[in-house]
Amino acid sequence: MTDRGGGTIAVVIEMTGMKRLIGLPVILDGRQIGTVARGVVSADGKKLYGLVVRDGLRASRFLESSGILMLGKVSVICGKKPQRMPREAAFRLFRVTDANGARIGLVTDALLDENTLRVTALEISSGPVDDLIAGRWYATVYDVRSIGLTGHVTVPCRQN
Repeated sequence: MTDRGGGTIAVVIEMTGMKRLIGLPVILDGRQIGTVARGVVSADGKKLYGLVVRDGLRASRFLESSGILMLGKVSVICGKKPQRMPREAAFRLFRVTDANGARIGLVTDALLDENTLRVTALEISSGPVDDLIAGRWYATVYDVRSIGLTGHVTVPCRQN
């Protein structure tokens, strides 16, 4: 992309974590219809499948990603009402292993591209002690194998 002066403008990818979405108000036609309880990724782990929306004491509803118009900093704008909760809404990414089968840790969050709703990286925790010493790390290359409603994540082996 170029600007009027002939220089190049870098394309900025807006990213957000699914954990950051929890508690944000969901807005439909200018009024709040609930808050985000959690996000759900697709079975292949590559995109946002939808959001679980809670409205007070009522049962949770599900907002498909096709109904999400914008993931904002302070709210989620949607274009249609949340529907009944599908079975797939219980899907979660869980255990992480390397290609040799060694257990590495657990998925704690997913980073989303706000424009395309694609998952750009998975945040992985190797445990509380390792999180304090080395911090959590991000996997951008991974594969997900679905076992029921749980996703088993495999990442390539690390090179030392």
